[in-house]
Amino acid sequence: MKEKDEVKLSRILFNMQGESKAIFPWGEVKIEIKYINYSSGGKGCPDSLLLLRIYMPVLGKVVSIQMPVLIEAEKAGMEAAMQDLEKFCERSMQGAMENGGSSFIEIPMLVATERPRHIEKEELKTLSATFKVYETKL
Repeated sequence: MKEKDEVKLSRILFNMQGESKAIFPWGEVKIEIKYINYSSGGKGCPDSLLLLRIYMPVLGKVVSIQMPVLIEAEKAGMEAAMQDLEKFCERSMQGAMENGGSSFIEIPMLVATERPRHIEKEELKTLSATFKVYETKL
């Protein structure tokens, strides 16, 4: 991909950052989108991420879920992009330093009990995921 195309892509993704709220009868949901650019220096696998985080009230507790949207600017096409997807998965298994040593995927789990002790913990687990890979034009 030409450098001017990479700059254009970066600008488009940067402008997608932000937050918004949705109001439901049962409460308010907050949505955040953060742009992470890995393409500078040529070490991105993938080149960029849009991190989508959703906060919502469930059973009196505000929980959040986070998921990445992977963006790969790949002149060579789908096969080269699949190699970068593999590298991303390997890096995510170890916890990404850019994300505080945590995974880019965060899934909430509530434990509803009669006498809660209000314990909170984080567990890093291996999880199988389906990646829907779409080829598109910039």
